[in-house]
Amino acid sequence: MNNKQILKNKLVHLEQALMEADFAMRAMAQRLDEMQSKINKYKITNDPKILEQNNDLILNLIKITAERLKVGAKTYHQNVPIMPRDDITRDNFYEAVEEALDLSVYLSAYMLRLMEEKERREGEPTTADEHNKEVLEEVKDEKTKESTA
Repeated sequence: MNNKQILKNKLVHLEQALMEADFAMRAMAQRLDEMQSKINKYKITNDPKILEQNNDLILNLIKITAERLKVGAKTYHQNVPIMPRDDITRDNFYEAVEEALDLSVYLSAYMLRLMEEKERREGEPTTADEHNKEVLEEVKDEKTKESTA
């Protein structure tokens, strides 16, 4: 196999890795939304049964990892190669670096999103108590204006 073929194979694997990373990010985003929903429900009810316990969260991450291994085995028609003889076209270190670079891009984008949301909320109350305090002050101000009018 010449260098051109090796690079072509690596490009194909990179494209597949990007698609898999996108799939994983979407699954994690969905999981994050589910968890946020549970947190919001807990804030309303104060029922700790709504929240998952740490061990449950760890087991869910293990399940996600197991699913990722299945997707990889299906995509590559093999398990993760450990030794060069398992697959000479794959380079775990090279692929790990690519994945780390992708991760840094996704985390940077997410961080920028959080920063923008925080900036947008700068003037907004940060807790329910602060929000309720502001609402009560507005109601008092309205009553004061009505009584003086």
